[in-house]
Amino acid sequence: MSHPDHLENVPPAADAPCPESRSRKAKISFMLGLSSFLVSILTGVPAIIQGLLSLREIRQSGGRLQGKQLAVSGIMLGFLGSLASGSLMMYGVASVQRAILRTGMG
Repeated sequence: MSHPDHLENVPPAADAPCPESRSRKAKISFMLGLSSFLVSILTGVPAIIQGLLSLREIRQSGGRLQGKQLAVSGIMLGFLGSLASGSLMMYGVASVQRAILRTGMG
């Protein structure tokens, strides 16, 4: 009769599937996407690139890697953060130009 304690010492089979894990690139993409609202394009573009690389990595993993939704979220946040901060930057530049014209300095 085998005792349940003996089952804990049995090593896993070599062909046993690895436990599912999240793509590190997807996590990085999401974090960069979130920070793109504060740091602008400096993190928005890398968030998009990391997200796209992560999607390819997840697709090629054959189900071993998870995180597709996280990667897509990182891409979207990177795009929206870059768009928002870029718009604010353009608004700031236009405001400065109008102020210069009003004061007659230009």
